[in-house]
Amino acid sequence: MGRARMISTVMLLALLVTVALSVPGDGGQAAAVEPRTVTASLMIPAAALVPIVDSYDYTNNGYDLKVDSDHGYFTAPVFFPVPVVNIRRITLYAWDNNGAAQICIWLYRARPAAGGGDSQGSVCTGNSAANPQAPYTTAISSRRVNTASQAAYLWVRITAPGVALYGLKVTYSYETGT
Repeated sequence: MGRARMISTVMLLALLVTVALSVPGDGGQAAAVEPRTVTASLMIPAAALVPIVDSYDYTNNGYDLKVDSDHGYFTAPVFFPVPVVNIRRITLYAWDNNGAAQICIWLYRARPAAGGGDSQGSVCTGNSAANPQAPYTTAISSRRVNTASQAAYLWVRITAPGVALYGLKVTYSYETGT
């Protein structure tokens, strides 16, 4: 009987400690998590871009993308690690010291259920002999992408040979603790 009573007392004490530690507040479990905004970026390399049609004469070494003649249009999906994001800006990393050529990127939000999509923003290179490898950035006014019903993708146009696309960065934010 004494041994059973001692085990019961130990179990009761363990239960009381567990309850005390689970009570919100000082020394116990944390209260509700406050929502906060996190900003992050995704880098999309040139290797991710594929031509829209197979007839383009282009070179994609993985680290850069160039058209060898005429022009080309390319696309790539953008996958975010969280379900809902707000796009903040896109940055284009490229080489452009050619006044006759230009690289432009558009970030689109596809809406498969509606059968369409809309542009989130775009940025183009500018001929810069002084600094041909400067990044080109454009701010986007908090464009929401909800992956439950939408998807993001990039669309790239290279207008002529003499320029090279190295990659693209999509900066986005999302809420935690909601």
